[in-house]
Amino acid sequence: MRLQLFAARGALACLVLAVLAGIGVVACVRLGLVTDKAGSTLMIPAVGLGLAALVLALVWLKWALTRNAGEGKRIGMAALVGSLIFLYHPLTYLYYGVAALPIHDVTTDPEDPPEFVALAKAQPANSRVFDGSRKIAYKGEQVTIAYALHDKYPALTKPHAGLLVSPQKAYWRAYATVQKLGWTIMDASEKDLRIEATDKSLWFGRISDIVVRVRPAGTMGSRIDLRAESRDGEKDHGRNAARLKTFFNQFHF
Repeated sequence: MRLQLFAARGALACLVLAVLAGIGVVACVRLGLVTDKAGSTLMIPAVGLGLAALVLALVWLKWALTRNAGEGKRIGMAALVGSLIFLYHPLTYLYYGVAALPIHDVTTDPEDPPEFVALAKAQPANSRVFDGSRKIAYKGEQVTIAYALHDKYPALTKPHAGLLVSPQKAYWRAYATVQKLGWTIMDASEKDLRIEATDKSLWFGRISDIVVRVRPAGTMGSRIDLRAESRDGEKDHGRNAARLKTFFNQFHF
């Protein structure tokens, strides 16, 4: 059936165009030719092509299963799998834009967050003080950021204390964890038990600044807290909370 083969080829053509458009937009943003905001807008046609590829691939699959015919099998399957892979990141980004808190600054200690020191000098935007009392929309109400963080991420904002190791040992384990995650360490002070690092998003290279703070807890234990702040100063679509979760998933003794 020619229409079945046409659907497979059309899906693959849309996927190739989507990938090329996506690569072009990402390259332009990374090279500084267009702004981050403009890049997000320019990604819309690429995502549209990706969705068209997925729809055509699903049409091909329906015809192939209904007719028990294998016309365009390799092309159709390549387009189906490729479109799903291509669309995963932008659609996940859109989902978390709705589901995540409308903030760009996340910490495990909203009442006494870690502060940037070295990065505050290198990036003046990081001199901004974390304002846990600021009101945001959450579950249909206006609540403070501190309340929203505690309610949304209870596993993150619980006291990360009770580590039965010295603060120095906790510090070096935190340092090793930051290295393992691939974050770029910008400053580290064993004296102050503080690590400052940066991390970039996958596509546009959006930069988040991160500070890790270790404190004594009790007579022989330690407590560790983190803060991650996006430099763009807008909604982070849950990326910074995900960074903090990843850190504690990797932080083991």
